[in-house]
Amino acid sequence: MGYDYTAEHIETLLAHCREVGILTAPGFWDTPVETLRGYYNGIGPDAWSSRLRRLTTFLLRPFELAALPHDYEYATAPRTYLAFTIANLRFAANAMLEAYHRHPVRLPLNKTGRRELRRLAAMILFGLLLAVLCQCFGWKGFKNTKIEDYKNA
Repeated sequence: MGYDYTAEHIETLLAHCREVGILTAPGFWDTPVETLRGYYNGIGPDAWSSRLRRLTTFLLRPFELAALPHDYEYATAPRTYLAFTIANLRFAANAMLEAYHRHPVRLPLNKTGRRELRRLAAMILFGLLLAVLCQCFGWKGFKNTKIEDYKNA
């Protein structure tokens, strides 16, 4: 696969993943940074050009935290619909964790709290939308990509 994210970028994402407490597939935390670097393509399907994925990743930067373990799972999971669905559910859950991390809401709600609540809700809804889009349109790509393709990258 071979994308152009640096090891430092992956390490920064990993540190943030630990801070937020994201959900991962087994083996994620034991995977070397260089291997994760080979799996990670940013946000968007492999079928997109690297330029379009780079732009999408830039625009959707808050969801990189959910994308890294999602790409790991995409590269290593069995090619079953159940594994595919679990990966997308984990993406949705991680997007929600990141949303709450960025926009914590405390009661009672004052003006600032209501603004954070709106931001939290928007980020959660957008993260869920991304997961649904992946579920609706990503199965063919997931099913047809062989795990060996990642090992040879």
